[in-house]
Amino acid sequence: MNAHTEDAHALPPRGLARWLTSTNHKDIGTLYLLFSLLMLFVGGALALAVRAELFQPGLQLVQPNLYNQLVTMHGLI
Repeated sequence: MNAHTEDAHALPPRGLARWLTSTNHKDIGTLYLLFSLLMLFVGGALALAVRAELFQPGLQLVQPNLYNQLVTMHGLI
């Protein structure tokens, strides 16, 4: 009998696969923090676009339909 048996363990994923398939609570917390910061910047950019449209009466930077979409997206984020 062979006392030595080889284990067929796969190496842990690296790179992007590590972050997307992780069950480690520290990795998940880091992803949550990074996603929150990303949404902060996206929401801030949408708010700036809305405020730029309201800066001066009569100034049309975006079409009315797009303005409504910007306000809605900003509210959802």
